Amino acid sequence: MPNAKQWLDLTRNNGMSLGLTNTHAMIERLNLDFSNMKVIHVAGSNGKGTACSLMAASLTLSGVSNLMYTSPHVSRIEERFRVNSVPISRQLFDSILEEIHETAQGKDGLESIVLTFFETTFLIAALCANRTNVEVMIIETGLGGRLDATRCIPADICLLTSISCEHTDILGDTLEQITAEKAAIARPNKPIVVRDMADEEFTKSVLFECENAGDESIGEEKSPAIPYFVSIPRDKNIKDEAEILVKKLFQIMGLSVQYLEQAKDKVRWPARMQLIEKESNLFLLDAAHNPSGLLRVLPELIEKIKTLSPVVDGKQVWTLIFGTSPQKELDEMLSYISQLCDQIPPTRIYLTKPIGGRYPGIETQLLAQYEWPIENIIQFESAEKVLQSLYQNNPSSNGLIVSLGSLYLQGNFLKHLGLDSDEELSILPKQ
Repeated sequence: MPNAKQWLDLTRNNGMSLGLTNTHAMIERLNLDFSNMKVIHVAGSNGKGTACSLMAASLTLSGVSNLMYTSPHVSRIEERFRVNSVPISRQLFDSILEEIHETAQGKDGLESIVLTFFETTFLIAALCANRTNVEVMIIETGLGGRLDATRCIPADICLLTSISCEHTDILGDTLEQITAEKAAIARPNKPIVVRDMADEEFTKSVLFECENAGDESIGEEKSPAIPYFVSIPRDKNIKDEAEILVKKLFQIMGLSVQYLEQAKDKVRWPARMQLIEKESNLFLLDAAHNPSGLLRVLPELIEKIKTLSPVVDGKQVWTLIFGTSPQKELDEMLSYISQLCDQIPPTRIYLTKPIGGRYPGIETQLLAQYEWPIENIIQFESAEKVLQSLYQNNPSSNGLIVSLGSLYLQGNFLKHLGLDSDEELSILPKQ
């Protein structure tokens, strides 16, 4: 019989399961109660994590206790559960996992419940919120919304961030279909703040899901949700967009927006436009995980490279590192990387593989076959090997080191840079 940690690892073998039955059954068995807290549920294609971290940081600064659940983790699993902006302790994680493990095995004549890895981690978050008696719980959807495990608990308000055509093999082939799956987090009689995509089919899809909100399979009664569409000016970056959306959400909830601007300035969302100085080198890590996300950050990336990389003989000196997990839109993503390199050619490009993701990273030999805009392409099997190579160079020849691609790749770098402690992974650095 496997112990709790072994059992959690084994849940990875159960793959991905879209459906609410098992998670809802576990919530009932655990007797979880969310009536004494406010629950915020966030879905979308891009900007979910930024919005969640901004909410958590603002609430923490204002003295409102909160738990933020996000996925995946960058360096270690405790990051998925941050109480007052700091990852929970390993001891708390272990004790909650043990309770979920025992409950899932079934006792007193109850049958065992088979859970996926994501369902298990979400249940850890839900039980942790109950145990720590937080005032606000912030939940980031895993995939889609309608059939995501996070849909199983009541929410006081929802947020729908930017939508793009992603996971088309699961969520649908069109923006309208994907929007419907994500907008289905809307709860009966509750508000949902929506990032207006200025698209007629998108709006129709959101309004239909709002009008038909409620999932009777988990005990909800059908009743319309209350949508609030928010327009975002074109010149706003992801952080600006998150601030606008969160401000509207907080105002609807009656939460203070006093610390929102301060939180925006101070928040450190690991592997999202994260600047790090180490061994006389300057690193910029960003985990834009899909083509639309990368396209959104390109202007900011270009600006940072222009600002932070040294100029030698009239040329910006910078190094690109790229590695990614398998994805359907790889060619599109690589085309955006090429756009970046065409505008500001890097001195060299390192291709590598992320380690620790759900699926093995794409082999560097495959990535190397792409028509890169420069000839100086170097392949290494891991982030650790890349760092070893970089450290052999004079920091001035590396220039600004930009790592793009998989979130797990950025986690690999944080680990080997020695930046994966609770303090380093807190979204609010100590003052």
